[in-house]
Amino acid sequence: MKLPYAEPDPSGSDRARHTKRYRDLATEISRLTPQAKTLSNGEEADHSPRYPANFTKGLLHDEFGLLKYSAHYQCFVEAINSPDQTLFEKSVPTAKSEGVKYHCLKKTTCCGKEDIEWRGWESPRAGHVYELQGPDAGAVGMAPAPRVGSSELAAEMAEVYALALLRDVRFTDLCEGKAAKLCEHKSGNAVLSAKKVVELIADMPFYSGKNVQSSTPHNTDHDGYNGFERHRRVARTIGSKTGALTPEIAFRGSTKGAQTGPYISQFLLIGAGSLACSDNSASGFPGTDASWSLQDGFIPYGSLSIDQRTLSHKNCLDYMTDWCPWLDVQNGANVTGADQFEAKRRFITTPRDLATYVHYDALYEAYLNACLILLAMKVPHSKGFPEPSPSGNRTAFATFGGPHVLSLVCEVATRCLKAVRRQKFNYHRRARPEALGGRLTLSCIKEGVAGQLGCTKGAFEDNLKEIPQALQDAIIKHNLQQNKQAAKRNIHCNKTCPLPGGTKRPKFDACNLLLPMAFPEGSPMHPAYGAGHATVAGGCITILKAFFEMFEDCNSFKERELSVDEWGRHSENGMQVAYVPNADGSRLIKDSKTKKALTIQGELDKLAANISIGRNMAGVHYYSDYYDSLRMGERIAVGMLMEQAPSYGESMTMTFKSFDGDLITISGEGNSCPSLTVMDSNGDSQYADDWWLRHVSGAEYSEDL
Repeated sequence: MKLPYAEPDPSGSDRARHTKRYRDLATEISRLTPQAKTLSNGEEADHSPRYPANFTKGLLHDEFGLLKYSAHYQCFVEAINSPDQTLFEKSVPTAKSEGVKYHCLKKTTCCGKEDIEWRGWESPRAGHVYELQGPDAGAVGMAPAPRVGSSELAAEMAEVYALALLRDVRFTDLCEGKAAKLCEHKSGNAVLSAKKVVELIADMPFYSGKNVQSSTPHNTDHDGYNGFERHRRVARTIGSKTGALTPEIAFRGSTKGAQTGPYISQFLLIGAGSLACSDNSASGFPGTDASWSLQDGFIPYGSLSIDQRTLSHKNCLDYMTDWCPWLDVQNGANVTGADQFEAKRRFITTPRDLATYVHYDALYEAYLNACLILLAMKVPHSKGFPEPSPSGNRTAFATFGGPHVLSLVCEVATRCLKAVRRQKFNYHRRARPEALGGRLTLSCIKEGVAGQLGCTKGAFEDNLKEIPQALQDAIIKHNLQQNKQAAKRNIHCNKTCPLPGGTKRPKFDACNLLLPMAFPEGSPMHPAYGAGHATVAGGCITILKAFFEMFEDCNSFKERELSVDEWGRHSENGMQVAYVPNADGSRLIKDSKTKKALTIQGELDKLAANISIGRNMAGVHYYSDYYDSLRMGERIAVGMLMEQAPSYGESMTMTFKSFDGDLITISGEGNSCPSLTVMDSNGDSQYADDWWLRHVSGAEYSEDL
């Protein structure tokens, strides 16, 4: 006798019809979601023929570090946006094809001495790739980037200069305003202390609100900010009671969680429990006799382990602080692989450690690790999931369980990368901070060289005037010190270095505002805005916040604290988790300064900020790259979750806080469109469409498909 429902219902052709219905439903969800309108800041149209505020790295530059031939940039842009995908191969003139002569000809890598060749641009046409799940790359967008001459850009450059000076100061010291550097075989302080640096930056127009120069002076509020500038300014001090910038919250993320407690997220430091039982004995490496405690810093990866101790680039050694090595890199010189490292791994202790982490990470690596920690801690999944069921007869695995969320974290990353490539290459093409350091150097030298900046000369001079003189002097001094140890860099250059416009060495050294870089090659071969790391951070962290329950069991308005019981499992009434590295980064110690409990959601937000701003610490991004990219990634994740919600065939809900502090709820029901509800940080209901478009210039209207 055949059992009732011995086979699934529906099945066969009936199942195929249902499948089509769900595919069509996902298409309809995508169609009904507002399509963001992307506008650039207009610099490209305003600043030809040298395009000093746009990304020209890899094209041929002249002795002033400026684009040599305007037509080359025009060919570059055409190759990016044209439907003819062969233009990069047959018509884009590179510095290499134009016969560039590098001043540095050899580099020492782990494979010995190698010739320095030209680098290729990284996936410049990825923005044309279509996405069939979640928002398409053309459906999301970002605000116009800050323009040269604006107070915001001056503040952003001051911040990356400051982070370069403080790159070897422990985070625990940085938050207290100190200056002691962590350098091997060397003692001493940074040229300026964190306290002094923050005081200088806090007095700049963008922070003080005095004499603010907007990117859109024709359209500002009563204080001189446009809406996008206002959002980013407020977010920088959202965790401050007075709204003032202090060492404790400076250089942090744009959420309260990112500005609370230790600088580094616990998810970049702690370990978690393993499959193996233990007697809690101390151990230097996990095994059946190891404690597998949070303090050990080992994350279980199945039967393997992941060590949270990281490599660190050689402390107190920066790159591109002299004109010729800097100019070579602008001309596309590939000096990757010349990196040097500290002898021992350590927990992330300094900005240079964090910069090293984001130099080599697998992009979604930190979020996969955080997911593994949350799973090992047995943090509950969303209360709104159908599994585990109330009876306990159904438990989560393939759906709503570990494999589900682990794959989602990786899944969203590729969609984020395509979307941000479209923003950075196809629209904004914003110059990297390293390029602006060269422009500010020309502005400082003035005679015979500043005029090369053309109509942007005044704008760069305005930025230079706003950057505090004491901070400029500190960079000049730092670069002079770095150039004295140029022989340690594993990059072999000519002894003589022609300076721009025949400038004499004393004059150049007194105006050397090149941005000290953490990596030999400086930034990657793609534009600054948006940031790949930050977009992926926004997407992956949103997946984690949506999947795991962020609020307490008995009080759904209180964020779930990061606390564990004696076995390292999450417990609402357990031990509060707050660790920092010790003085040399060799082990974790309890943070005695954190009195208020950290929350899981806050530490996830902090993780997104750490990874994103870690790129700023390397000198390759600005704050606005982080801020706007993070929010675009968030919307990509929400769009993906909304399209998936009906496919589960039963009711499900997930609730979390956005990076702006909104309460976001995604609800799904089988065979019907999902719902998205948004309550802002004041408790007011927001139209979902307004939330989608909050950080862009507007919406694209299209025909009914």
